[in-house]
Amino acid sequence: MKVNNPHELIGKEICDAKGNTIGTIDKWWNSWNQEYPGYFFGIKTNDNIRDTWFRGTTKLIPIYSDYIQDVGERITLSKTTEELGRFWNKTVHFGPKTWPMDDLVEKPVYDRNHSRVGTFCAWVESDGTFKNYGCFVDPYLCDTWKMPFNTMMPMPTEYITDVKDTVTLNKTLDELRAHWKQYFNF
Repeated sequence: MKVNNPHELIGKEICDAKGNTIGTIDKWWNSWNQEYPGYFFGIKTNDNIRDTWFRGTTKLIPIYSDYIQDVGERITLSKTTEELGRFWNKTVHFGPKTWPMDDLVEKPVYDRNHSRVGTFCAWVESDGTFKNYGCFVDPYLCDTWKMPFNTMMPMPTEYITDVKDTVTLNKTLDELRAHWKQYFNF
């Protein structure tokens, strides 16, 4: 669903496709898709949903605005809690290694020269496959590069080379900037 004013959704109760209350919208970020203004939203889950479907995490569960089916007194998603939980609990492969998706969220992201890029925040899936990961770009880089603040930028799955306490990419800051210029003119 196209969302015109993401500010209006902050604090609203959010339900899955079956009408089950999941929690509330806590944050929003701009998407890299400027032709169809989409947003990413962070859901603060309620205790029952958190413990049953999301391994007890207190991290925000990221969703893309395309998952929103209806906005009224409450927000209704086009996905069930089971579908959302499947991606949250999925294991991600980086070469010969695997990593739990829920552990990647909120990890710092660095380029191959060990320069801070931002924070791992979300993913975009299609037909059950991860297509891109979302990096919330560090405010210093946004200021330096004159790019929009509060923006999630895509990291193709093949960019990630290692994960430990941080996520390491196989690209430099200059290469990332060149890649992201196709989404924003900065």
